[in-house]
Amino acid sequence: MAAFAGLSAAHAILLATHWCATGNASHLPHLQARFPVGLPPERLLRIILTFLPESTEPQSYSSVVQEIVDGGSSHWDSEEIDISPVKDLTETVVRKRVRKLRLLPLKYPDDEDSQDPTDLLTQFLIHRAHRIDSETALQPLILDLLLPFYQRSSPVRTWLISSLLPLLRLNYEYYPSQDDSFSLDTLESMDEHTAINVLLSMTGTQKNNMDLVNNLRGLVGSWMYGSNRSKRRRLSQAARQNSIAPPPGEPESRAEDGAGWQFVNEWLVSRSLVDRENVVSAFVNWNGPEDVDLGGYDEGHDKPQDEEITDLRLRYGQSGLAVIYANTDTSGLSLEGSTQIFIRTSKLLGHADSSFLSPDSTALPSVRFDASHISSSSRVSLLQNALLLASNPLTYPSASSISFLSAILLSLRILNKLGHAMQCRTAANLCLHSHEDLQLIELRNAIVSTVKYSRSGRDWSNIRHQLLWLRDWGTGQDGLAWHGIFWRVPRDVFEAEILKALLEAKEYNLAVETYIKSEPTLSSSQVEEAVKEAIFAAYDNASNGNRTRGGMKKAYDILQAFQPHLPDSVSFKQIHALISATHSLSFYSLTLQHGVPFQPVSIRVHSDPLSLIEKVLDQNAKAYTKLDDLLSIGRNVVAAGFSPQLSDNEGAVPADPENAIVTAERRIISLAISSALSDDDFGTAYSYILTRLTPPSLISTSSPVTNPTIKDDISWRAVYNAGRYRSQTTSTSSTLQAQITQLSQRMELLSLALVLVPSPDPLPEILGAWRRCDEEMTSLRARESEEEETWDAQGDRLSMVPGGFGPTDSEQDAFETKQHHVRRAWAQHQQSRLNLEEAPMGLFEVARGAALALHKNAFPLRGAAVTSVDSDPPPTEGHPSSDGRDSNDTAEERIRKRDVVSNMVTGGLASGIGWVLGAQPVNR
Repeated sequence: MAAFAGLSAAHAILLATHWCATGNASHLPHLQARFPVGLPPERLLRIILTFLPESTEPQSYSSVVQEIVDGGSSHWDSEEIDISPVKDLTETVVRKRVRKLRLLPLKYPDDEDSQDPTDLLTQFLIHRAHRIDSETALQPLILDLLLPFYQRSSPVRTWLISSLLPLLRLNYEYYPSQDDSFSLDTLESMDEHTAINVLLSMTGTQKNNMDLVNNLRGLVGSWMYGSNRSKRRRLSQAARQNSIAPPPGEPESRAEDGAGWQFVNEWLVSRSLVDRENVVSAFVNWNGPEDVDLGGYDEGHDKPQDEEITDLRLRYGQSGLAVIYANTDTSGLSLEGSTQIFIRTSKLLGHADSSFLSPDSTALPSVRFDASHISSSSRVSLLQNALLLASNPLTYPSASSISFLSAILLSLRILNKLGHAMQCRTAANLCLHSHEDLQLIELRNAIVSTVKYSRSGRDWSNIRHQLLWLRDWGTGQDGLAWHGIFWRVPRDVFEAEILKALLEAKEYNLAVETYIKSEPTLSSSQVEEAVKEAIFAAYDNASNGNRTRGGMKKAYDILQAFQPHLPDSVSFKQIHALISATHSLSFYSLTLQHGVPFQPVSIRVHSDPLSLIEKVLDQNAKAYTKLDDLLSIGRNVVAAGFSPQLSDNEGAVPADPENAIVTAERRIISLAISSALSDDDFGTAYSYILTRLTPPSLISTSSPVTNPTIKDDISWRAVYNAGRYRSQTTSTSSTLQAQITQLSQRMELLSLALVLVPSPDPLPEILGAWRRCDEEMTSLRARESEEEETWDAQGDRLSMVPGGFGPTDSEQDAFETKQHHVRRAWAQHQQSRLNLEEAPMGLFEVARGAALALHKNAFPLRGAAVTSVDSDPPPTEGHPSSDGRDSNDTAEERIRKRDVVSNMVTGGLASGIGWVLGAQPVNR
C-alpha cells in the first residue's frame, strides 16, 4: 500500500480514469483495495465502461472485472504501479478534475433484462457489449467479453444466446459478404414478428438448399430462446394479440407462449408460394421448434416442458399440412415435394404409416377415416388465412386429417400420371363440397386428359382400376362413411364414362371383354347408351364422311365391335344406316352455306337432312342420273331416324317407317326430276315419271315408290312441273314431229298430274295448262296437215312431167271440189265443238270441260272412228294417197303416233275425272 502513499480518494479516482484511458486496467483491483470508499465496485465499473477503449481485448480486463465484482485481489508488486500522473497534482486541482468527469451509467438505458439492481456484472456486461458494438462494430469482442461470465448469470446467458449469437451468425458465419451488417441495437429493437421476417428473408441470397434450414436452426432458433425477455415481450405484445386461436380445449396462455413460432409457421406457408424448393427442404431436414442450434451455451440448463414441445410440434405439423394445401403448382416435381413434406410431418407427429406415398410404391390402399369430422369443414377452411387456425379440421393434425390428406395426395399422383394435373385445394374442395354434376364434369375432364395423353401400349386395365379407386379410395363402399374424390357419381355412371374412355382409346377388345363377356357391371341398355355416345362423339368430330378415314373409321369400328353382341339394338341399326348414308354422300362434292365444306355432323344437326341431296344435285353435274344411289342415301337417312318433310312448307311425316321411306323416295325422285329439267334433260325426267311415279293402275308393273294409302303431295307437283316444262332446244331447233312428240308427252304428264293430285284445289291450274297444250297441239297438227297437203300437191305436180301419169283434168277438178266441201264441213264441225268447250264458271263445269277436252286425247280411237265416219270422205277407188299408201292405213298410223301413250292412262283419267263429276264407276 506504500505505493499509494500521499494519494487521496480524488487522486485514486483520477488515477483509475488515467489507467483505463491508457488501456491499462490491471491495477484497478489494487487501487480499489486501497481506496474502497472512493472506488466502490459500481463506480469503478463505470470508470472502466466510460474510459477503457472498446477495442481493448476483453481478455485483458475480464479478470479485473471479476475481481472488482467479487471483491478479491491477487498478489501485486508495488514497484510496478506508476502513480506519477497524479502524484504532483494538488488536492484542489484533482477535485476539480474529478468533478468534471462524466461517467456512463452502469445500466444500459434500453436494458430491461437486468431487473436486479445489485447485479452489477450483468448491467456492466450488457452495457459494455452495446458500447463495443456501437463504437467498433467488432462483435466477436462481445463474445470474448461474455464467455467468462455467461454461466454465472442467467440473464447474460439468455442475452448471449438470443441476441448476440444470431447477430454473430448473421454477420460473420451465414452471410459474411453482405454489404450492410446488423447491429445489436437494430436487432433488439425488433418485435418477434419483424425479427423472424428479417432473419428468414435472408434465405435465397445464396444457392444453398440448406440455407433456410440453417436460418431456422441457428438464427430463429436462438432468437426464440429469448422470447420471454421483458423487452421482447413488450415489443411483441401486438403480435400476440393477432396470434391464432389455441387448439380446441387448450388455454389461451398456451397460444401466447408459442406466438413467435406461429409467426415462423405463417412465414413458411407464405414463403412456399414463391420459394417452394427451400420450404420443402426445410420441412424435410428440420424437425421443428425443438430442433435448434444454441451453440452449446444452454447446456446444463432447463429444457422446455414436454407439454410445450408437444404443442409446438402440433402447430409445426399443421403448418406442413397447410403448405401442402396452399400449393398452387400442379407439376410432378411440386407434387413430390408435397409428398415429402407429408411423409416427414406424419412421422414427426407419430401418425399412421404413409409408405404407400413413396415414389416407388404402386399400391392402392384402402383409406378409411372419420368422414364426419372432415365433412364439418367449409370452403373457408381452404382459404390461405384459415389454414393455420387450430379450429381447421383439415390442417390441424389428427388421424382423420392425416388419412384424408394422404388419400388426396395419392389421388393427385394418379391424376398427374393420367395427364390431368390438379391442385390439392381443388381436389379437397371437389371431394368435400361439390355436388354430383361438378364431380361428373371433373371426372370427364380427367378421362379426356387420360385419353389425350395416353401412350401406345398403355395398360388400360390398370388405368380403369386407378379411376375406380379415385371414386371410393379402395373401400368399395358408397355413402357418407367413406369419401373419394368422385364419390357422389353413381357407380354405373362412373363405369359408363370409363367405357367411353376405352372406346375413345380404341381399346375395343378390352371394352367388350370387361362390359359384355365377363361379369358386367353395366346392363345391356347402359352399355348400348355409352357405346352410342362414343360413336356419335367420333362421328361428330369427323371431318370426312368416308368411313375408312379418321373419325368415321373410328365410329364404324366401334359399331362393328359391339353390334354382333347386341344384334337387336335399334340404335345400332340406325347408326349403321347413318354411317352408310354419310359414306355415300362423301363421294359427291358438297359445300354448305358460306362456303363451309360438308362434314358428317351436318347431317345430325340439320333440321331436314334430305335437303342435302338437293344441294348434291345442284353442285354435281349429272348427279340426277345416279338416282338409285341417291335413293339409297335417302332410305339410309330415314332408317337412321330422321323424318323427311313432305315439302318446304309442311312438317315431317309421321314416324311410320314405311310412310317415311316412301315419302323420302318420292321427294328424292322429285328433286332428281327437277334437276334433270334444269339441265334440259326432259327425256330423263319423263322416264323417271313413267318408271318411278306412275300409279300401278296405269302401268303393268308396280312402281317402287307408290303406296296408295300414303298422302302424296310431292309426286303430282313433280309431274305437273314436268308437264308444263317447255324445252328451249326442242322448240327452236327440233323438227315438227319432235315438237309434237314432246307436246304429247307433256299432255300425258298433265293427265297424270290430274290423277295424282290429292285435292281439287290445283285442278283449274292443271286444266289451264292442259288447254294451252291442247291449243298448241291443234296448231301443230294444222301445220302438219298443211305440210302433208303441200307434199301431196307437189306429188300431184309430178304427173305433169313428160312421161308421167295421173287423172285427167275433169277428174282432177272433181276431186278438188270434193276436198273443198270436206274441209268446209270439218271447219263447221270443229267450230260447233269449240262452242261446247268454252270454260264454265263452276268447279263441276271446269271438270266437265276438262273431260270434253281430254276426250279427244284420252280416247283417241273412239274420236278417230267418229271423225272418219262423219267427215272423212271415203277414198276414191282407183286413187291412192299421195305417198302411195292406202288412206285407211294412214289414218290408223296417225292414231297410233298421236295416241299410243294416252291409251295407257285411259283408266286412270276415267277414275280421276270421275270422282270430280260424281260419276260411279262401271264396276259399281
